[in-house]
Parts: sequence; structure tokens; C-alpha cells
Amino acid sequence: MTEKYKTLASEHSAGKPFIMCEYAHAMGNAVGNLKEYWDVIYSYPALIGGCIWDWVDQAIWKYTDRIDPKTGARDRYLAYGGDFDDFPNDGPFCCNGVVDPFRNVSPKLVEVGHVYQDLVVERGTGDAGQGADFVLWNRFCFTDASEFDGRWTLVADGAPVASGSMAVPHVAPLAKGALKLPDLSEALKLAAGKECFLNVYFVLKENTRWAKKGHVVASDQLPVRNAVAAAVPAKRGAVDFVENAKSVTVKGAGVEAVFCKKTGTLCRLVVDGVSVLAKLPSGVTPGPELTAAKAFVDNDNWMRQGDPWNYNAICKGLPKFFESGLTQMKHHARGVKASRGDNGSVVVTTRVEAQGMKSGGFTHETKWTFATDGTVTADNSVTPYGRLGVLPRLGTTWKLDESLERMTWYGRGPFENYVDRNAAAFLGRYSSTVTDQYVPYVRPQDCGYKTDVRWVEFHGGDGFGVRFSFPKPLFIQALHYGWEDLEFARHRNREGRKAHFPAPRKETCFNVDVMQTGLGGQSCGPIPMDKYICKPSKVNWTVVISAAR
Repeated sequence: MTEKYKTLASEHSAGKPFIMCEYAHAMGNAVGNLKEYWDVIYSYPALIGGCIWDWVDQAIWKYTDRIDPKTGARDRYLAYGGDFDDFPNDGPFCCNGVVDPFRNVSPKLVEVGHVYQDLVVERGTGDAGQGADFVLWNRFCFTDASEFDGRWTLVADGAPVASGSMAVPHVAPLAKGALKLPDLSEALKLAAGKECFLNVYFVLKENTRWAKKGHVVASDQLPVRNAVAAAVPAKRGAVDFVENAKSVTVKGAGVEAVFCKKTGTLCRLVVDGVSVLAKLPSGVTPGPELTAAKAFVDNDNWMRQGDPWNYNAICKGLPKFFESGLTQMKHHARGVKASRGDNGSVVVTTRVEAQGMKSGGFTHETKWTFATDGTVTADNSVTPYGRLGVLPRLGTTWKLDESLERMTWYGRGPFENYVDRNAAAFLGRYSSTVTDQYVPYVRPQDCGYKTDVRWVEFHGGDGFGVRFSFPKPLFIQALHYGWEDLEFARHRNREGRKAHFPAPRKETCFNVDVMQTGLGGQSCGPIPMDKYICKPSKVNWTVVISAAR
């Protein structure tokens, strides 16, 4: 779609402005691809922007005959098309704002504000470690950059290690100029060997009618140094295994793991005394299982059941996701083998066939290495087979123990972000709870993902926990809801009334994904860009599990 936009820009190069109408659709969890649109807009003088559809979710309260036992008041919920048995209706098509019905700030609004900002910092040609210059781009039409104060923070391995103020130079409107940070080289010495990012902020010098002094009007994050290899942990103890007809049990170095031969995955995992996996009813697997489904966002209609806007070039001739059978994936164990590895380790190799109901599926092989230092490394390999279409996501789903409620991660945040909507989500170290990961869209749908995650920890009330580390950054999601809990909670447009609001589970549904399809804006616009579409292919990824305190 952006290529078509570039063509339009060339055709309007004779001094005539061009503006888009309804180019981005904010319905539900949305506003993907926005940065790419504005990269084009700022590259062509004829382009002057566009209109996001729209500002606010226009839901209204609907009262029921149920009496809330806690308050004694009539129960109510936010209603949309169809909730009053009104036919025809457009379902949640009135809920397409960048703010919710209460005008609260949403992750969508933060992304829009960041992409629209008028002060942008880019790397210069020199070495940041030598205090070299950066480039300040002033996109204001009438305001000099020096009318704002500046400050910076150096973030090392996700944590701030140094900060200071900076002199904002005179850069004229619609011009670029050098931005010097002479103190940066000294700050980098405090973070030797760590992955470093520079956060730059521009703030108001004085109070205004619309904001107070110190209000951030623009910010950017720039990488300034990659991490070096971590030191090898010390040996903690010997590791051994016992195998019988039903299971393989590995013990040692503070770890106990039990693999069930019937399911081909973990049924018990204890790390430094912490029970990682949930205790679930018989027949429900808590260990990692390959999954591809998600609770579809409103803009996923093209992938979920069809493509009413005819943007089907990518998936033409291939089944839509609900026709692929992958919503009903069955996992068939094809072998669990244990052996001695190098340096006293134990290696357990599992092979599972994850098959959809229409014969297509995946072969998932995992090499689990239990080292004498107490770490567990899971090297995953997935090979697709059969007739498969575009995937919402691809990864493993874990069911974590209910005690592991506190969550800390090093990745993009602090709010939810997706592969095509994460420009405003800076890399850092953030803490929250699993409960607070849920985003209450009017129509429940997928939410809470984090991108570019280096590691995530889950802790109990005693401070002990487990860390999942990713040598190559991955996507994570941790909710007290499974995808089906959200997907079938409420009706879509052209469906009858349905309001079965999901109840949170005790356990945590934890997704670790290697691939993810973006949000896009297809309900009233284009599908995600090709680079943000998850297509079946052979993929590999690694997860390292260790104790966390």
C-alpha cells in the first residue's frame, strides 16, 4: 500500500497537496503500519498527511437484570451494534477510536503521537562512544528547535545508568542540524560490555495553556552499543536422568524436570525450588506446546474468515485460518529420548507432530539441554507441512503456576506492542503483573504482546522465580486468558448478540513466539505489509530457562 502511495506522491509533484482519507483504522487493537506511511509522507513534499478513523470508541452502557452481589447495583456493560438485537448492524464498527469510551490514553494513541512528533533524532556519521554528533530533524513548520529543553538517558541492558541535560541547538523549521552529546562517551564507560540505548527527550521550557513545564513533546531511542557475550555460569552440581515407559525425569543442579512420553513435552518443571508449570486437570498439558492461533483482533478479518476488501494477493488460493484446521491443533508425541551430553549435561530430545484438523500442520523438535550450572536450554525447530495459509503467530504456549504473578521483562514496553506498532515502545526493563497485561477492548481480542524481548521473569510473592531468556529476541504474551476465552466472548458485525465476558484463569497462559503477523488496518483499509505477515516456513529459536531472584 505504501508503494501505491509513493506513486500517488509522484503524480502530485506539481505543487498540489495530497491528503489521504481514512488510511488507518483504529478499530480494536489496531493502527499497524503507521510509521511506514509517515516515512513516505515525510519523503514527498506533496504529501500532507491523512485521517485516522477515528478518535473515540463510541460504545454506550447497557444495563441488564442481573444485580451485582458486591454493589447491589444493576449490572452493565459497554454495548455496540447488535447488543440491542438491532438488525442489520455493524457490530463493533462504532468502537474504532485511538482512545477508549472513557477517553483514556491507549497504546494506539501513544504510537500515533510518537510517529507524528516534530522533533526527531538520528545517528550521525561518527562513533557514539567518542561523543560524536547526532542529527536533529526539526519537522515543525514555524517553531525553532531551541524553544525546547533537552535531556537524555543512557540505558544499559534495559536499566538507566546515566542521564543529563543537553543544549538544544538552533535548528530552523523544516531543517536538520547537528546535536552534540559530549557527556555520552563518559557515560558509556559505566556500562562496559552491555547493550546500550540512548533515550533523548525534548520538553517544554515553560508552562503553557495545554501542558506544564517539563512535558515531553518528542522522544527517540537510538542504539549506541551491542552487548558482548555473557560469562559462563559456574557449575552447581551433577545432573542425571531416570527413564521408564511413561516418562523421563531429569534431576540435578537445582532443577527437576519430568517429560511425559504421551504428550511429548514437560509435565513438571521445578527451578531452584520454584514450581514453574501450573497444576491442571488430567488431560490438560501445562508444558510448552506449539500453537498458531490467537484471539483475532478486529482488523484480522482478512486472515480469520475471508477478505471482504479483496486484498487477497498474499493468501490467494490458500485457506483462511479458520479453514486451515489450525484452531483445532492436536499434538501427537513422536518420541522422547534422553542421553548424556557434553560437560556432564543431560540432553532430552522431543519430537511432536502438531496437526490441524485439515491435515496440514508442523513437526516440532526440541533439544533440551540440562547443564551443570542449573540452566535449561531449549533449542526449537519447526517444519511446516501440508496446505497452510497465513498464520496469526507461531510459537509455544506454556501454562505457568498461578503463584508466578509478578512479571519483569527486558524488551519493548511498558505498554503492549506488536511487530508493526512498536515505534513508541522503547527497549527497557519493565515490571508489572500478569493481571495488568490484559487490555480491556470493548470487544475482547488479542492483547498484551511485547516485541524484541531479551528475557522475561516471573516471580511469586516470596521473590523467587524463573527467567526465560532469548539469545535472539522473541515475542511474548502473558495473560490469565487463553485465546479461545477471548475469541468467542462477544459477537462481531453481522453476528447475533453474544456477551459471555471471559473469567480470568488462575494459571498464566504464556506465549513465546518466533513469528507474528502485524495488526495492519484491514477492517477499513489495507492488510499488514508483507514484511509483517507470518508465512509458514522452517524456523528455529532458543529459550534458556534459569532461576531468578
